Amino acid sequence: MEQHAIPQNISSYQFRLVGDMTLKQFFQLAGGFLVALIFYSAPLLPIIKWPFVIVSAILGIALAFLPLEERPLERWIFAFFKAVYSPTMYFWKKTVIAPKFFQEESAVPAPAAASPEQDAALKTYLSSTPQKTGPLAKLEGAEQGFLTSLGGLFAGMMNQAGGAVPAGQTTPPAVEAKREFAIPQSAPVKVTQATAPHLVIEERKAQPVGVIPQITTQKVTPIVAGEEIVSTRQVQFSIDAAPPNPPSTPNVIVGQVVDRDRKIIEGAIMEIKNEMGRPIRALRSNKVGHFITVMNLADCTGHRAAVPEQSTMQPTNPSTVHP
Repeated sequence: MEQHAIPQNISSYQFRLVGDMTLKQFFQLAGGFLVALIFYSAPLLPIIKWPFVIVSAILGIALAFLPLEERPLERWIFAFFKAVYSPTMYFWKKTVIAPKFFQEESAVPAPAAASPEQDAALKTYLSSTPQKTGPLAKLEGAEQGFLTSLGGLFAGMMNQAGGAVPAGQTTPPAVEAKREFAIPQSAPVKVTQATAPHLVIEERKAQPVGVIPQITTQKVTPIVAGEEIVSTRQVQFSIDAAPPNPPSTPNVIVGQVVDRDRKIIEGAIMEIKNEMGRPIRALRSNKVGHFITVMNLADCTGHRAAVPEQSTMQPTNPSTVHP
């Protein structure tokens, strides 16, 4: 929630000349420096001129930028001269009656007791009034009888209260009769001092221990974990397990290179020559001895040769490859 802006007095708006300095502050500052410049250019002695120059410059700065208790310095100067030339006068006059700073509380007047003459006049007035007849008279009679019965209940208490000692007379203090109290006698009881219990030590003979059977030991040869023997041999690929699939499209040559022992030859280079004995295509078998190529097989001859160093295979006779 954003707070409201602080209300400002827009009726006395002051123009800001530079930053927060108003036009009035600028004139006060300029006036102080102008007076200091006049004293500086005046043909006076330096001992007289420089104090006036410094005081004028400081006064201009103070009037513009030095407020006291949130009031500008010019207001303090005007208030000082106003207080000096128009002092406030006080007149003193002695009063006869001293003022009461703390008012005493007034006592509450006690209600006046009714005199016998007033009671007789009231009864006479009530008897002179016409008596009511009808149902209201019966109700008043029943109420009067109920009040009379209540008064009879408190009549005994009023008689006891009437026999009290009147004010101004003191009753002698009642003297209580001395009563004798029988003090019960108790027979003395002899108290014996408690002694610490005696410590009794009983010695018992040690019981004979039965015969302990002898433990027989056997020598156990330690089991030493031997080195695990792993049989190593060269992996042989089965030709029947992964034979090359025959081609289903024309002009595709697919095959597998093996030696006389039916072992796969890896990296064998094969050349395909034409009728004139010129090589037109060179192939190389992969790790399982397979090779594949696509070319025009019209009147081409095949020539195979084993190139790897570990192989002793010799070139074979050329054979005709038909499409």
